[in-house]
Amino acid sequence: MFPNLQAATTSKDPFVINLASVISEVACQPYFKDHLDKSQKEQKAIVTSFQRELRNELFMGVLGVYWSTEFMPSDSSRDSIDIYGEGDGFVVAIELDKNRADQVAKKFVSRMAILPDTKVYYISICYPGTKSMSKSECVKYFGYCGNLAKRIGNEYLGFIIEPRT
Repeated sequence: MFPNLQAATTSKDPFVINLASVISEVACQPYFKDHLDKSQKEQKAIVTSFQRELRNELFMGVLGVYWSTEFMPSDSSRDSIDIYGEGDGFVVAIELDKNRADQVAKKFVSRMAILPDTKVYYISICYPGTKSMSKSECVKYFGYCGNLAKRIGNEYLGFIIEPRT
């Protein structure tokens, strides 16, 4: 089980290629193999563990970026970004959610509104949710987020955690 890239605004930006490569190689099976059988509190702890693992992998594999978790870009908003990176002239925002298109869209809009006025690399990573949560609808909204990001001069990557085929 690994993050599988479903949508990207570009395949030519070396930074995007590096980000996608590092994220795609993070083994997720230890975290999401049977998490749905757990309580909400236990699921939150599992996602937090995965968040720390991913931040550590980014720290080791994507140089020149200061990485943090639960970053709050605005004092007036209680929204925090799951994994936040700050580089020279750009920021990276990574959000982790279940396969829910509405959450993907809602977070993309809110985070783009509160992030600094600089180049933004925005990444959605969706992990398995219930059977009623549509992966295909999630991928469709990845495309919408990518189109909007591109229009405002930013980059977007959308991943779904699933078994490799």
